[in-house]
Amino acid sequence: MKMNRRQFSKLFGSAGLGLLAPLPFTSAHALEPYTGPFYINLAAVGGWDVTSFCDPKTNQGGERTINTWANSADIEQIGNIRYAPVAKNQVFFERFYQDMLVINGIDTQTNSHDDGIRHTWSGRIGFGYPSFGAVLSGAIAPTLPLSLVHDSGYSETAGITRFSRLQNPNVIRNLVNDSTVQGGNTVYTLFQDSELDLIEQFQAERLARQMASTGLLPRQKQGLNNLYLANSTRDELDAFAALLPEEFEPDNDFRAAQLALLAYQSGLCVSAQLGFNGFDTHQTHDEEHFTYLEKLTDLVAYLFDTAEEAGFADRLVVTMGSDFGRTPYYNRGGGKDHWPIGSAIIIKPGAEWGNRVVGATDEGHNALEFDPQTLQVDNNGLRLEPKHVHQALRELAGVEANPVAQEFPLNAEAVAFFNPDMQTS
Repeated sequence: MKMNRRQFSKLFGSAGLGLLAPLPFTSAHALEPYTGPFYINLAAVGGWDVTSFCDPKTNQGGERTINTWANSADIEQIGNIRYAPVAKNQVFFERFYQDMLVINGIDTQTNSHDDGIRHTWSGRIGFGYPSFGAVLSGAIAPTLPLSLVHDSGYSETAGITRFSRLQNPNVIRNLVNDSTVQGGNTVYTLFQDSELDLIEQFQAERLARQMASTGLLPRQKQGLNNLYLANSTRDELDAFAALLPEEFEPDNDFRAAQLALLAYQSGLCVSAQLGFNGFDTHQTHDEEHFTYLEKLTDLVAYLFDTAEEAGFADRLVVTMGSDFGRTPYYNRGGGKDHWPIGSAIIIKPGAEWGNRVVGATDEGHNALEFDPQTLQVDNNGLRLEPKHVHQALRELAGVEANPVAQEFPLNAEAVAFFNPDMQTS
């Protein structure tokens, strides 16, 4: 019988050893199955065109053409939310508008992809800040083996947690089951359970000796600590392995979403960073961009449909965002270039703050300042930045006062994003 987590930890305890780096929770507490909200951050990598999505613009009031669709169609509206009549926008907004908060006029302060990705997903344009998903993982359950699942976009954790890539199902099965390896449709047996138990015992003893060594550098200590945590939580992956289906989604991006949902369903995951490339449409913008917008909204529908079948759709909190926006005019190649003003969308079933829009832009897609409490446009008011969105998301998740979040302060003014009584005029 292979060594389980309790046996592994007992071996280290008998040697007077434990975790080398302090963590917010003890291993026993953090390894309780997680059943709280599942935070999914969905990145439209490359810079999305929100003037053809959730902040629609016509060609009125300007010399340049903002959107070609505006020559023959009008802006649509469902509830309080306006959207462009392209791609699958109508289906998307009609389904989710009641559970949706749209935040427009977010100034990422850059046209650089690297800076925009950092700013959008960490709340800080400079280097070194963890993603929102990493903050959640580090604050809530840093020692869960799949606490933070990463597939696309910003991956910085700043050392407060670790992320897992769930991409190849066969590799995942091989990691979970040490005694066999799956190659294609064939399963090969490598070890008997008794042999595997002996191997794991010797591995654990060797790791214990290494962790007891003096003169280790901080990076070496952290590496050994990560290895200890990985080994001591491997049996927890059995719950995840039991949910793996025989067949997976053929599309890589949908498969990543499928695996992230299974990781959460198994009680081992707090947050996931998903998404895909394709939105950097400097050429033939309309043809390419609308195709990727359709895939993006299809992916959101897939997340909620799959979670609904599994019985936890009401626990999903999906945040959609991108590096920045795209220019409110076309270039000579029929494309659109980088524009610092963008949007974010947050979806949570049954949210009392749904069917609302916060923030605004003018006809040329320039960000307007507004009062952060009344949310009314005010020329002497606040200009929205990603840090304001991140501060509000931390508060929504209840981690703003956690030491992990406090280690990375945002210094952002409070904005009444989630006050259901407030609506931008």
